Amino acid sequence: MRGYTIEKFIIRSLIMEYLVIADFKVNEGMADDMANVFKEALVDTRAFEGCNGIDVYFEEKTNTFTLIEDWATLDNYETYLQWRIDTGIADILNPLLVNGWDGVVNSVKRLGVPKDI
Repeated sequence: MRGYTIEKFIIRSLIMEYLVIADFKVNEGMADDMANVFKEALVDTRAFEGCNGIDVYFEEKTNTFTLIEDWATLDNYETYLQWRIDTGIADILNPLLVNGWDGVVNSVKRLGVPKDI
């Protein structure tokens, strides 16, 4: 669990600002390639203005990576997403993903802040 303790999980949950979730369903046999892309690309993402953190999960049954992202504002995320588009992320990901980059963009959930319910 990458060094997570229950205390660390609770603290992070309490300070999370704007939650964004994105799914990357990879083509058969491409999970390792996608993981390598993430290892390189997420360095820049985590350093991007407004990014508080990203966790990556992989569900073997569906061959899908899910990114749980914490952003200072949704505007920060939208600026980041446009930067990724402008710098050609689709060209890198299209061969790896079911439905290509468009499938990722269509999966994005911009959940914002938790509701006090």
